[in-house]
Amino acid sequence: MNKLMWALIVTSSFAWAGSALADMPQAPNHLPVEELKWFATGIGPMQAAVAYGDMATGPYGVFLKFPGGFTSPVHQHTGEYRAVVIGGTIVNSEAGEKDITMKPGSSWYQQGKVSHVTKCVSKDGCTVFLTQSSKFDFNPVEK
Repeated sequence: MNKLMWALIVTSSFAWAGSALADMPQAPNHLPVEELKWFATGIGPMQAAVAYGDMATGPYGVFLKFPGGFTSPVHQHTGEYRAVVIGGTIVNSEAGEKDITMKPGSSWYQQGKVSHVTKCVSKDGCTVFLTQSSKFDFNPVEK
């Protein structure tokens, strides 16, 4: 890869990081785990607790809990997101791609408008932290 291509990749990475940081709360924002307010997402038994922002408009950060053995339907989101596994073992795979198993500390990036499935392969459930600069949506894909 030539130097110009590397320069473009590095520059665009810093631009994305800068815009993501601009979406973060600017004042101290402490949220002890005991104060998380969990609610039903309407996506099967999955639950969510907002850490910051607004899921209806974005940007936001949210904890998501999946019960053990949960498998989402094939779906898309309009916007891209990033997620980090907090507990359990997660698989997030795009249609036709190999499953990649992710344990706590693992992370992934999901492009918007790309069909994928999210699975909690742990019997005791899974928790992830997800950030998105746009609003949350969940669009099932018909097979």
